[in-house]
Parts: sequence; C-alpha cells; structure tokens
Amino acid sequence: MGAPHQARTPSRRIKFFSLWFWTYLAACLTVFWFAVLLPWLLITPFDRRRRFSHWYAYTWANHLHRVSPFWTVVVEHAERMRDDRAYVLVCNHQSSGDILAMFALRKQFRWVAKRMLFAVPFLGWMMAMAGYVGIKRGAKRSRERMMAKCKRQLELGNTIAIFPEGTRSTTKEMRPFKRGAFVLACEADKPVLPVIMEGTLETLPRESWVFTLERPIYPVVRVLEPIEPADHDHDPDRLSDAVRAAMTAGIAELRAEIEARGGLEVRPPGLE
Repeated sequence: MGAPHQARTPSRRIKFFSLWFWTYLAACLTVFWFAVLLPWLLITPFDRRRRFSHWYAYTWANHLHRVSPFWTVVVEHAERMRDDRAYVLVCNHQSSGDILAMFALRKQFRWVAKRMLFAVPFLGWMMAMAGYVGIKRGAKRSRERMMAKCKRQLELGNTIAIFPEGTRSTTKEMRPFKRGAFVLACEADKPVLPVIMEGTLETLPRESWVFTLERPIYPVVRVLEPIEPADHDHDPDRLSDAVRAAMTAGIAELRAEIEARGGLEVRPPGLE
C-alpha cells in the first residue's frame, strides 16, 4: 500500500472559498430542486427510466464545476460508455469529490449510495427522484433489496454505478473490492465498465470539507474498456480480479502520463 496522502494546510483564501462553495452548493441545490419539481411530476409518468431526473442531476453538478476557479475535470474515452447499453460501472474512490467528478461524464447511470443520504433534504429527494438505489451497510435484507432494484434498473436499460471498495481509500491505492458489483454483473449478464479517476484526492482530502488547492488543477476521469462476465465464465471472483487488474494498470498508466506532463496543475494537451 502507498503512503497516506499528505494534504497541504489550506490558506485563508482557500478556507473562504470552501465556505463559499459549500454554502453555494446547498443554496443552489434547494433552488434546483424546487425548479425541477413540477417538470418531474409532469414528465415522470412518461419517463420510466427517469432519464430526465438524472440529466437534471448532472446538469446541476456540472454547473458547480464551472463556477469553481480551481479545477477543470478532464473526461477521456467517454465514447466507451455506449448510450444503447447498460453496464455495471465501477470506479476507484478516494474523495467526496468523486461523485461530482463522475457527473462530468454526462452519461445516464444510477448511483448505489448509502441509504442515510436519501434522508438529506433536497439532496436525498433529488436522488430518489432520479431512481438512485440506497443500501444500509452491513444489513443483509437491505443488500438483497439493493440487488433486486439494481437488476430492475439494468433491465430498464440504466447503468448502475458502484464504488467496489465500499468506502474511500485512506491511501493512493485501492482498497479490496467487495463482491456485490461483480455478482450483479454476472447474474444480470451485463458488462462491467471500469472508470478510473485521478486528482480528486488533491481537490478534496478524504477527511475534510476544506479544499487545499492554491492553483487550478485538472483531475481526470478516464473510461476503460468494458469487461464481459462471459469472458470469465460468469464467476464473480474471476471477474473482480480481472477488473481490478485493469484498473490498477490503468491508474498506473494515468499517473505516469500526468507526471510526464508536469503534474495535475499543467493543462493537458488539446484541452480547450
């Protein structure tokens, strides 16, 4: 395992930005929720997949990226996530900022999230409106209900997004994977779509809501090639090992590319 990430002590300017950002997030989330309520009531009867609700969620999230002067999320190979297929999407997890970063894909998917989040006013209500799936950690019945709901979403054509580590890593390396995502992929016979991220830990440390950035950085969200359960005999353990190997290699390659260009603070070539 790698050494724990050492966050820099934030300046007064960054502390002020952090306070402003989270206050703005809460305020605009409230406004966005009231603005979407009536269209949601009118559209949902004709929108079984809740596509409008998720579009609204990632539109809200991406406007938060635009108002920040400290990061620009770089999305690579989003075309590997085809619009006409449903996947079990898995991603490495280092920061609370991972969720906002994932919305930069601007693709249709449904999160599996802690059930307690659905009780948060406006945020949880918007998650429920978009058809996201809740789970209570350590509860067998909750896990069974989660798997059934995920299968239903996959049948509808919606991709399911899961952090297979279960929680955020305390280091730069991935934690052991839980089996749920891979059992789901095998039982539903849907490809696993690995997505790797780099730079979110530098944007927002794991145990803090205070940003540590003094200069703009360019976190990367990269979509890898999908992996079919049939290529691994629909064995969840073999599938998990294959996905982990692909993600580990992909993260190492991505980090080498970032280092070669001079770090996360250097604008990637071709970025407009």
